[in-house]
Amino acid sequence: MNADEKCILLAERIVKILREGIHLNSDVMHFIDSTFSSPCINELEKIIADNSDCERDFLIELIFFPDEEIQTRLEDLLESHNYCKEDEKKVLDCLSSGEIESTIHFPDNKGALSVKMPDEAAGRFLARLNIHRNIDEKISAAIDKGVSEKLKISVRVKLRNTAKEIAENKIFFLCDFFEKMKGENGDFLECLDFILSFLDEAENTSNLFNALIDKKRFYFKNLQRAEKFRQQLEKGNMETMILQGVKAPYISIEDEKRKMELIDKISLSVFGRTEYFENAHQCIERKFFNNYGRGDPADKRDDPLI
Repeated sequence: MNADEKCILLAERIVKILREGIHLNSDVMHFIDSTFSSPCINELEKIIADNSDCERDFLIELIFFPDEEIQTRLEDLLESHNYCKEDEKKVLDCLSSGEIESTIHFPDNKGALSVKMPDEAAGRFLARLNIHRNIDEKISAAIDKGVSEKLKISVRVKLRNTAKEIAENKIFFLCDFFEKMKGENGDFLECLDFILSFLDEAENTSNLFNALIDKKRFYFKNLQRAEKFRQQLEKGNMETMILQGVKAPYISIEDEKRKMELIDKISLSVFGRTEYFENAHQCIERKFFNNYGRGDPADKRDDPLI
């Protein structure tokens, strides 16, 4: 198949998906309601039809946003045809050559709305598919080896959406992650989301185990601040504490605890160890098991992976 043929193939698949309809999820609806003051279908239709409305472009972009569900329906094609940056324009030309009309379905049986996809929306839609961003061969092999069939496409979509190029030490880390984490585990994709966000932040980090534990320590200190604030609140009142310059910790305690749990799962699976904190300034390393299968996990500190 030549370049033109594979671009036509991708454009036809996108058009097919869009013409079958887009189902807006609750998160999108919450955003629309908060941005446009809970509009009804007729109000949304008027906003979309009014080219002079500055909010129209934003709404169109939100509606035609390729979420992971749409991306999973395209991933097999992207993986098998190895698209490059230059192909993006060819696909866009194919999309722009005809009119694309999609039926937008609102949740909770709130109705549906037919919307024509403008050319500028098609360009942004296509750009967000990252069709030219191919997965590293070593990571791809690790996914094939360690990830269950039902999760492979979702994993590849998440990697395709990774913003930055993955450094060599992080490639090795991800390979171990995919091979050692139990893909059937219910929180596997949650762990992957966390680790991809973490790797994106840890741009210049070479020791990923230490970086993970530092991140866990950060969450732990947040929890300690929240607990200290709770104790202070029991002894006084909010107004007095504000006058004293005490600031409320704006965190979700459950979210911070959950992130610490994910770090433990990831660290134990990939490195064979983690650290548990008694307080913000003291930590105890407890060795639960050794995924390397030999020796003491603490002896692996010189491993080039960590």
